[in-house]
Amino acid sequence: MKYKQQDQTKTFFEKDATNWKKKSIFSKNKLLNTITERNLYVISQIKKYKLRSLIDVGCGTGDLSYEASKFTKYSLGLDFAKSMIKLANKKFKNKNLEFIEGSLFNFETSSKFDCVSANGFIEYISLKDIENFIDISRNLLTKNGYLVFGTRNRLFNLFSLNKFSVSELKKRTYRNFFEESVHLTHLNFKKFIKLKKTKFEEVPFKQPNTGVNVDKRHQFSPLQLIDILNKKKFKIVDIHPINYHPVPPTVYRTNDNFRLFSNYIFKLNSDNKLPYIPFSSSFMISAKKK
Repeated sequence: MKYKQQDQTKTFFEKDATNWKKKSIFSKNKLLNTITERNLYVISQIKKYKLRSLIDVGCGTGDLSYEASKFTKYSLGLDFAKSMIKLANKKFKNKNLEFIEGSLFNFETSSKFDCVSANGFIEYISLKDIENFIDISRNLLTKNGYLVFGTRNRLFNLFSLNKFSVSELKKRTYRNFFEESVHLTHLNFKKFIKLKKTKFEEVPFKQPNTGVNVDKRHQFSPLQLIDILNKKKFKIVDIHPINYHPVPPTVYRTNDNFRLFSNYIFKLNSDNKLPYIPFSSSFMISAKKK
C-alpha cells in the first residue's frame, strides 16, 4: 500500500539519482561518507562469513551490489527508483550481477540469498512495513543467512546538541535513551543485547529539515531494533557505529580532520565498538537467521 512517506521518498530519489551516484562511489579517498561506510560494512560481513549471494534492497546506483559481486557468486540490486536502476545498469556490468527495478514488497523470486542488505532503507517506510521487511528478508535468506542493514541513530539526538536534542529532551523517553547510551559505554556486547528492550516506535516529534525532502524519516536506538529482530527470530551478531562525530554537527564539516577521525573510528580494529555508537549519526546491525 502506498502512503505519503513512500511517495515522497520515491520522488526524492528519482530526482537525486545523479547526486547519489557521486556520493556512493567506492574510492581511495581518505574521507569516507556515510554511504561508503555503510557499504564497506556490508562487504566486511560478506567476507567475514563467506557469504555467496546477496540481495541489496534499495540498491541506489548499484555500487554495493557491484562490489559484492567480486566476492559472491550472485549479487542482485533492487530499487524502486527507475532512474537509480538505469544508472546502475549503465555503470556496472558483471556476469554474476543483476539489477531489478521494483519494490521489495512486490518482489517475487524462488531464489534464496546468504545475505539481505538494506542501507538507508528502513527510515523511509512505515513501522508496519519495517516489520514486513524483516519477515520478507527472513523468507529470502538461506538457513544460516544474514540480514545486514543500517538506520539513523536516535541516541545521537542526545549528543548532537541541535534541534533534534531540544525535541528529544521534552520527551519522557529521554531517560531511557540516556540510560541505553550509558550501557553502551560500560557493557560488553553479550551483556548489552540481553538488556530490557526499548519499545519499537516512531519518533514522536516532527524532525528538523536535513536536506532530504521527505517529511518523516525514522530513527531508532539499538535496543529498539534488537527487540523487533529478536521477536522475528534473528540473533544479533554485531552493532557497528557509522559516521562517528568527534564534535557537534554544527562544526563537524568545518574541518576535514574531524571527518578523518570519524573514518579512524570506523576502521578501528576493536572487538568492542559499542561505546562509539551514541556519538554516531547512524549504525549498522548484523543479524543471523535463527
